[in-house]
Amino acid sequence: MRAQGLSPSIDSGGGPVDLLPADAAVLGPAARGVRTLAGLGPACVAVVDGWAMAVGVSVSRGGVLAGLAALAVVAFNASGGLYRTRRSPSLLADAPPLLARTLVVCAAVALLLPDPVAALLWAAALSAPVSLGFRAFMNAAVRTYRCRRARPRPALVVGTGGAAAHLVGILRDRGEFGLSAVGQVAADGADLDPASLDPATVTAFGETPVLGGMSDLPALVEEHSVDTLVVVAEDVHPDQLDAVLRMSFGLPCETLLVQPPSDVVPVAPMRREYLAGLPCARVDWGLRAPSARRAKRALDLLAASLLLVVGAPVFAACALAVRIEGGPGVLFQQRRIGLGGEEFVLLKFRTLKPADEQESDTRWTVKNDARLGRVGRFLRDTSLDELPQLWNVVRGDMSLVGPRPERPHFVEQFARTCPGYMLRHRVPVGMTGWAQIHGFRGDTSIELRARLDNHYIDHWTFAGDLKILLLTARAMLCRNAG
Repeated sequence: MRAQGLSPSIDSGGGPVDLLPADAAVLGPAARGVRTLAGLGPACVAVVDGWAMAVGVSVSRGGVLAGLAALAVVAFNASGGLYRTRRSPSLLADAPPLLARTLVVCAAVALLLPDPVAALLWAAALSAPVSLGFRAFMNAAVRTYRCRRARPRPALVVGTGGAAAHLVGILRDRGEFGLSAVGQVAADGADLDPASLDPATVTAFGETPVLGGMSDLPALVEEHSVDTLVVVAEDVHPDQLDAVLRMSFGLPCETLLVQPPSDVVPVAPMRREYLAGLPCARVDWGLRAPSARRAKRALDLLAASLLLVVGAPVFAACALAVRIEGGPGVLFQQRRIGLGGEEFVLLKFRTLKPADEQESDTRWTVKNDARLGRVGRFLRDTSLDELPQLWNVVRGDMSLVGPRPERPHFVEQFARTCPGYMLRHRVPVGMTGWAQIHGFRGDTSIELRARLDNHYIDHWTFAGDLKILLLTARAMLCRNAG
């Protein structure tokens, strides 16, 4: 259950906004069905690319190389974002990178065959036209389906300025995008009560109503079964844009960020697309994908279980030392706040005995507390006192890597004074994290710590978790390492 008295909100610049529980980040059955259908097109394109390459190489008696070439071209294209679902697919945009990747694979395979020139020509002549032709067919089929579909996907537009109004008109008039704006959300920092809005308050182009403010966003997405959230950056205050985008982490819909044409922030070509000339990019949160969460959980279970077994002698030695120095009560239990604002009991080796439970819950850690003995100080300095948290990881209370959990008293305090602090609870808390390996632990800036934690969540990768674990291990083994 949630921590008693904890207000699960985030600071979006305009008052409290509900922080959705972690499960809300997982798409519902209907949305999953839509995503599955949408993924069939790119899957078919990938199969045809691989088949065309295999046929082209087989003509030159490539044998096993035909299969390897097929896998290589599919992997190469996927790394360049050529199989992603887009609102505005373009053969002209795909052709140059597709041809370049196809020629590279053909050339690499041809070098391994007896007649490399003939092999290159045959492979390129057969695979490239087939891949381009099938892409043209699929793009046309997608546009036709979207235009003739009885009910376009409902979209919610964040922003109420001129750019947002223009975008609403585009979605209304251009059926090939497959979206229909059901309303707009004001992002000017003021929380609007939909019941108090003037019914005549509409946009200039699409007569789409302003349904409310940012605090209403989660409810509006659910009420209107929104499939796509379109954030118009030009009509959102720069100080609020990060919070608006991070809110989408917990919403069961895709998010498109529409940038102004003059925006100089670079977007990787593989992620850029256009809505009637307006540059936009899909906001991809790594940890929203169920596969990513399962992979992270698998790493936690495997590594934590292994460390519990291998580190059993270290656990026993620490427990014995604590028992000798401080008497009974080797483990220290403390309430902490984890994923989605939920409370759990964190385990540590006891390094000192608090005066009472209130001190344990409300007093900030003091590095040079006089009650610290030699064992307690050693355990804290080496972070060995946190080893029992491996059991928290196995139980699912925590992850190996994530924002460090804090006590309910301080979470409430920091949520009021530190913008974006509650956004740290979008993912499981961790034993170590991006902020910790950069020195933000103990009596350090809470605001900077929250920024680093949110940066970790925004840009999460599985390889990034492995890097943090290796840096943590290095820090524990080499205390003076830079």
